Order: sequence, then structure tokens, then C-alpha cells
Amino acid sequence: MEVKTNKRRGDPGKPSGLHRTAGCTVEFISSHNRVFDYLSDIQNRPQWERMSNGSSVQALVNITMGPDPRNCIFVLAMSNHKDILILQECCTDGTGSYVIFAPITPDIFQSMLYGVDQDVPLMPFGFSILPKVSGSILDGTLLTMVFQITVKNVSSKQAVEVVTQIIKEALQRIIETVN
Repeated sequence: MEVKTNKRRGDPGKPSGLHRTAGCTVEFISSHNRVFDYLSDIQNRPQWERMSNGSSVQALVNITMGPDPRNCIFVLAMSNHKDILILQECCTDGTGSYVIFAPITPDIFQSMLYGVDQDVPLMPFGFSILPKVSGSILDGTLLTMVFQITVKNVSSKQAVEVVTQIIKEALQRIIETVN
């Protein structure tokens, strides 16, 4: 696992402050389509994601992009977090896939919906899902997860521990279910 620190000062589209970004890549024996379908299915989200654990997830908005209905943008609501929505984009084709998401507040969602604020600071995180090829044979998937956290009122060491634990828990749950 690799952890990086960024200090942002007013970068457009990014919240200011100190951020920790952590990421790692794991191999799966399952196909890249199976891993993508699992991660992009909003009903599976509580199984692997800490914030929605113990919650029901509902799509408030679903915008399909192109002919494949799996390529879409969702705005998700969770029953146990009334003050947070999740903006999620899913995209897949034969070369690879991604599932990217970012928490937003209902106020930010309203301003985006009505075009009031075009420069919304987001802290996106998510997955890159690539077919693993050995020679000319597809034999699994490489899954990369990247997670960001804003560091406030915690030490740098604590922030690293939190982000590392979040990634480890999510990947363990995904591995147990998909493999």
C-alpha cells in the first residue's frame, strides 16, 4: 500500500487543506466484468464500503452514458446518512473499467442540479478494474483502489492508519465476495 500527502490551497475543484491519498492493487481470479458488475451494483455497496455498512442505498438519479446501461452516473442516498449523498460514475468496456465516487452534501447536489455552482470541490476515490493478461490468455483482474481523506484534527500517523484500515477492510470484503 502506498500513502501520499497533498497540501492544497485553492485548487479549482479540490477542497483545500491537507489530504492523505492511499492506494493499492490486488489480483483477482474473477473476470474483470464480474468485479465491475459487483462494485458498480449499488445494492452490493453496504457489503464492502464502511460508510454505507448497515444502510440501504437508493439511486436518486441514474444517467446512462452511451449504449451500455452499465456506463452511468448515479446520485446515491444512504438511509443512515441523511447529510451525505454519493456521486458515482461507472464505466466499462473491453479494455477496462472504473467505479469512481465522491461524497457530496444535499446542498451541493442542488447547486449542481440547477447549474448554480460549476466549481464543486470533490474528493473522489474508487477503483480501476483491468483485465489481467498472461501472454494471450485473460486470467483474472487487477483491481486498484485509491482512497482520499482530509486530515483535520488528527495526527498524520492517525490519518495514515485510518485510510489504510479503510482500504484493507474494503478489499478484504470484496475479495471474500468476488473471488
